[in-house]
Amino acid sequence: MMTNNKIADLRKQRGWTQEHLAEVSQVNPRTIQRLEAGEDASLETLRMVANALGVQIGDLFESISDSNKGKEIEGFDKQKADQTHQWLVLHKFYRLCLIVGFVILMLILISLVSLTDNDRILDIAGIAWLILWPIGLGVIKVFQTVWIEPRLSRKYPLAESLNPAYNNDLKGTTKKHSGLWIAGIIILVILMIAVIWAGLNFYLFKLFGI
Repeated sequence: MMTNNKIADLRKQRGWTQEHLAEVSQVNPRTIQRLEAGEDASLETLRMVANALGVQIGDLFESISDSNKGKEIEGFDKQKADQTHQWLVLHKFYRLCLIVGFVILMLILISLVSLTDNDRILDIAGIAWLILWPIGLGVIKVFQTVWIEPRLSRKYPLAESLNPAYNNDLKGTTKKHSGLWIAGIIILVILMIAVIWAGLNFYLFKLFGI
């Protein structure tokens, strides 16, 4: 039995009904009613409710009468905090790698284009190069959402993003952005090919007269 339950207070602070908390937590409304009445629940159920409220499991209660349950929750909260830290560290690392790689690629492209003395080619390639920046950064953002974040969440299932509802909405977000990701990749590749072709075409002409 859980004592000094704070779930109802946390729910009311957010202006939520029991039905809304149940929907966000992806549990049955009856489960929320039992929890607020002080009845026991599985650790997984408590995790889902805590995630929805944006708190640790231990924060749901003033005290827990079952010492074994209390130790179990304390260990779970520590494991969750560790996984959240690892999730955020790797997320930032992968984002940095993608951005650095993209910047290097853009510098290589502009170096190829700079080989030409043709003003027309320079103008066209310069415009394409500028357009590539927002498209490329957008593709990186969508790539994170569609590919990196789902894999990090599978590797660290207890982790949660800054948005408490992140894990609940992840599948919908992935589907929503998958089309944009594919379209962005296609546009990015086409523009890169155009810039490379412009520089390479002039370079070959300059060397071999073709």
